[in-house]
Amino acid sequence: MTRRLTMSIQNTLHTYKIDPNKQIVIDREKGQYLGHPDSVLLDDDQTILTVYPKGHGLGEALLNKSNDGGKTWQGRTFANETWKDSRETPTIYKLDFNDGRQKLISISGGPGWGDDQFKGWKTSLSTNQGETWSDYKVWYEGTQTIVAMSSLVRLKDENGNWLDKWLGVYHNQQFINYKTYLSFSENGREQWSVPESLLKDYRDIEAAVQLCEACIFRSPDEKELVLIARSQSHLHQSTISFSKDEGNHWTEPRELPGSLNGERHKAAYDPISGRLFISFREIILDYNNDGKIEEDDWMAGDWVAWVGTYEDLVNGSEGEYRILLGEDFTPSRKSGDCGYAGIVVMQDGTFFLNSYGYFDKEEVERLGTEAKPYIMGVRFKLSEIK
Repeated sequence: MTRRLTMSIQNTLHTYKIDPNKQIVIDREKGQYLGHPDSVLLDDDQTILTVYPKGHGLGEALLNKSNDGGKTWQGRTFANETWKDSRETPTIYKLDFNDGRQKLISISGGPGWGDDQFKGWKTSLSTNQGETWSDYKVWYEGTQTIVAMSSLVRLKDENGNWLDKWLGVYHNQQFINYKTYLSFSENGREQWSVPESLLKDYRDIEAAVQLCEACIFRSPDEKELVLIARSQSHLHQSTISFSKDEGNHWTEPRELPGSLNGERHKAAYDPISGRLFISFREIILDYNNDGKIEEDDWMAGDWVAWVGTYEDLVNGSEGEYRILLGEDFTPSRKSGDCGYAGIVVMQDGTFFLNSYGYFDKEEVERLGTEAKPYIMGVRFKLSEIK
């Protein structure tokens, strides 16, 4: 993989700062680390469910609910006793079926840390809009599974018709990214295919970049899949790859501009303007600003969003602008413990996102490393950003 010489290492786009009045505290507990949320919007276009761990990845999976598009929150609700055994950052997705049925699924990976060193992944299903959830079911125990599923994308057949089949992705500690297919039997039984390498043709790039936490979404015409991934090496920028055959084959990953360099990307389209909106934790390479990317010369930054077009991604362009969603004050050497986010967009173009982070500067200054991150949301339309 070669870096384009004309590509910027750092962000060059103008960054707007979100109005603090649009920031909403969702959950906060003194002395308790709350992190890594994910969210789903129900079909009424107002109800949002969000899941997040009580701890840094490792810890009970919590469920919270808003009935008014993210303005107010009910507080933690009991989902299922087995959710206490979550061992990683939980994710949540909505599954629509061709016969009109719908299920919600929450997934918790097994990275192999914690008291039981569980490996594999666990799934819990709801058939009643998240009111009740099934017990966790374990899949492929013994398989190291980090951030499962970082993406879960519904697939199409060769004629462009929707299938009752989904592509899920995760990675392991060697930064091998795996794909597994979710489907359901005729009697409704959940089933996952044997995991296989997602980017086997580019293992050298995958290993060098330490490519992980893949965000997969569709092009505006829904004919192409896009994969944006984090670089854990911090010696490369985030990468992008494309697939025209529903994820069976991918183009060679190439680096993105500095405006999109970061971790745990999540993407959605603005239904009003058609623009692409991508949330992530920014990573600043060449922190000493000498024009080189060198080992340890990086810093984790704030929770930000990139706004541009699909064509910007295809052409490797910088994009239109960025938004500072939440300024982070993590009391650590590399800062930036934030930015994993749930992201939904309503029909009128209202975005609601939530993330974890050390967003309270005064608390961090007062407590130092005793301060803990909490869950904060932001609610806005792109037309309001200026």
